[in-house]
Amino acid sequence: MNVASRAMVGNTLPATPPLRVLPFNSPLRAIPGIDRVSRSRIFPRGAVVFHEGSVARGVYVLSSGCAKVSISSADGKKVILRLAGGGDVLGLYAGLTGRPFEATAEMVEGGRVDFISRQDLLNLLGKQHVSGLDLLEVFSRQFSEFVDHTRMLLLSESALEKLARLILRWGRDFGERSSEGTRVQILLTQEEIAQIIGASRETVTRLFSALKRDKIIRVKRDALWIRDRAALASLAQMSPEMCG
Repeated sequence: MNVASRAMVGNTLPATPPLRVLPFNSPLRAIPGIDRVSRSRIFPRGAVVFHEGSVARGVYVLSSGCAKVSISSADGKKVILRLAGGGDVLGLYAGLTGRPFEATAEMVEGGRVDFISRQDLLNLLGKQHVSGLDLLEVFSRQFSEFVDHTRMLLLSESALEKLARLILRWGRDFGERSSEGTRVQILLTQEEIAQIIGASRETVTRLFSALKRDKIIRVKRDALWIRDRAALASLAQMSPEMCG
């Protein structure tokens, strides 16, 4: 085929972009037709997916990467509610109701985010009534996470107990088994960890040093290893069975 023929073929037969599908662990993945109405965008680390108080026009699915979900007060005080990973749905309540987002979602690890407009999602749900059970599961899980975080903030007696609970939760949700213990990638700064447990950065630094000194955890660069889960559970005032 000569150059002219190749150019003509290239002009008359444009390449079809591959269909981007939602992660298989996302509850929205089971809704027929969801991939046809989702729009993908790559968000770098530090990019804000949506701001607290802005009007929601749909929902977001974190297809890859990691995001922190936080709320803030008028004087600028911030509390990080949770970390969201691949497959998690962000802004579901606001996206379905059209109300303002109740929190801010910011990427702590760059990745792909899929957006589904409120009208498209409602249209698909109207055709598939059983899919509402999947959304109910999302609401239930997010409410459970909110209760866990509230319990950690309000019922834990010390910053050490709160930090121990947080590390155990990360190990359960994001940990990988290794010969040295459960490995957890650290995506947040110590200032951000302090915002999760309601403590100062200096306190978090001191507590990490104590946990390392007692060989309960090991920290190297952007990862930590839970070396003594039983000891960490004792500090968290939890039974080992509750730690997952």
